[in-house]
Amino acid sequence: MLWLLVPVVAVIMVAAGLILYNQIPVKPHKPPVVDRITIPVQPLKMKVVAVIIDDVGHSPTAARPFIEMDHPVALSILPERPFSRELALEAAERGKTILLHLPMEPVGYPAVDPGPGAILLSHTRDEIKEVFDRDIASIPRIVGINNHMGSRATTDPRVMGTVLDLISERGLFFIDSRTTPETIALKLARDLGIPSARRDVFLDNELTSSAIDVKTDELLNLAGKNGWAIGIGHANTETAQALERMARKANERNIRWISLESLVAYVDPGN
Repeated sequence: MLWLLVPVVAVIMVAAGLILYNQIPVKPHKPPVVDRITIPVQPLKMKVVAVIIDDVGHSPTAARPFIEMDHPVALSILPERPFSRELALEAAERGKTILLHLPMEPVGYPAVDPGPGAILLSHTRDEIKEVFDRDIASIPRIVGINNHMGSRATTDPRVMGTVLDLISERGLFFIDSRTTPETIALKLARDLGIPSARRDVFLDNELTSSAIDVKTDELLNLAGKNGWAIGIGHANTETAQALERMARKANERNIRWISLESLVAYVDPGN
């Protein structure tokens, strides 16, 4: 009869073992701590340049050679100009990058006038937001902003900080046009985590073919040295022709002309 008791004893032992196991404290498994997840940008395999054409909005005739250009030029459009909205839509349909060319107070204001839609040092935070929102609403399809004039405003922490907060809220990138060596705009933008970069060369301050060629060569030389460079020009026939010559030189030197937003993605240290 003892053999009949064997299965019963076995069941009792297993049950007792499970009870004891469940009473043993077990340290919970903790996943590894990760401070943050980053997605690295692949290193550039080529030297690159980007070009912005400023002050667009006054004349379709002046802007159209850049809109129709095969190269990825960015158009920075002034608010409240006669053709701002029309040219922004036309350029965006052609795949061009659209920026708001945000007027900001220069040294010498009001004798030096940035025009309508300008951010001034006398503005309160609410007034800055009102002007900024109106400027943004006037130009469709924008993805970024650079300053028009602003040699005084871009040195002022309160004004520049307010503008950059608004840019951040909109999810836009920022290009410091560097209209003064004393600008603090790029540093503040990067402190706020805004994708940002700065202008390296003004291409057409002297509006002759030979002078612009010198400046486009300077732009290519900087790209060759530093890996990238950003140039700013204006909607002039001489500039359009010089950019076509620059494109050929860039190809010969294995320097690639890319879109502004692509360049910002690589240049910005947040990436």
